[in-house]
Amino acid sequence: MEVKGEVMDKVISKKTKYLLGAQHVLAMFGATVLVPFLTGLNPSLALLTAGIGTLIFHFCSKKIVPVFLGSSFAFIGAIQLVLKNQGIAYVKSGVICAGLVYIIMAGVVLKFGVEKVKSFFPPIVTGPIIMVIGLRLSPVALGMMGYANSTFDKKSLLVSGIVVLSMIIFSVLGKGFFKLVPILISVAIGYLISIPMGMVDFTPVITAKWIGLSSDAMKDLLTAPIFTIESILAIAPI
Repeated sequence: MEVKGEVMDKVISKKTKYLLGAQHVLAMFGATVLVPFLTGLNPSLALLTAGIGTLIFHFCSKKIVPVFLGSSFAFIGAIQLVLKNQGIAYVKSGVICAGLVYIIMAGVVLKFGVEKVKSFFPPIVTGPIIMVIGLRLSPVALGMMGYANSTFDKKSLLVSGIVVLSMIIFSVLGKGFFKLVPILISVAIGYLISIPMGMVDFTPVITAKWIGLSSDAMKDLLTAPIFTIESILAIAPI
């Protein structure tokens, strides 16, 4: 394992690692921000808690697992329902209990092993679940492509088409560096195309604070969780 690690370090240069990290930021950012937008939660809190959770994870795993702990699309429907009918305090209780389920499952994996647990979740089980989550998000993807009132915005459709096409090309036909970071390259291409088309507004970026939380975010952060059977059963089992 040590020899393999040394070989991998030689193959992947330091600069490439930084670029892979930048690509990972882009990949995680969309999901981590999109989920709170879709559910009605605060994106700032999602980024803050995801960042803290990731740092704790890397500390506990001794930095050997290169992952980011972000938002999950699987919880969108349940969180929307609880937030609308009961409020943020009840959502917190459901999410906390979902975290406890993760801890229990971690203990199960530790005791019985990864392969034993995976045997209960074959592709015929996990595949349809992933498909349902993806299909559930398809209207969001269409909206971001400029689809409204049975028509597409031509600019948005052009940019999104170029991004998807470039990602496919670099993933399938790319070699070396280009095959490693297809998401980073395709997003950069889409962004550069959007600027001259007048689709990018830099004003929010210029006026935004480097560090800080809005009053709404602070209110949500300081709200104490309220535990009820309804909120727990709606969110935790997912």
